[in-house]
Amino acid sequence: MSAAPVRQHRPVSVGATARKAAATPTPERHPHLRAVAAPEQARSIAPFAWTCILIVLGAMAAVLLINTQMTKGAYERRDLKIEIASLHEQSAAMTDTLERYDSPSYLAERASALGMEPASTLGSVSIADGAVLEQGE
Repeated sequence: MSAAPVRQHRPVSVGATARKAAATPTPERHPHLRAVAAPEQARSIAPFAWTCILIVLGAMAAVLLINTQMTKGAYERRDLKIEIASLHEQSAAMTDTLERYDSPSYLAERASALGMEPASTLGSVSIADGAVLEQGE
């Protein structure tokens, strides 16, 4: 329900409507009235639509560029992992070779191949005197 007062309609006679029609203002009676200009044309939405389309296309291009760069980085990462695995294999092979060449049996074998013989006595060198100190067998 609204708080507005309720209007009661009274029946209007035919003569009253004629008097009312005669009482309507005419342009001659009210000189302060003037003609109103037509409303301006509505603005076009084309610039807004083009701006939206350009924003969407720019976003799609940015996503494509980022995706391409990530794919390129993934391929570089894969290549680096393959290279690291190859370097680990080379390192393991070199470590095995070094351990084999460092073993006492290989050193004794190479020394005898060069004509060296095992020492009959053990000794050490004194750095202060420069003398060779021999120990007995």
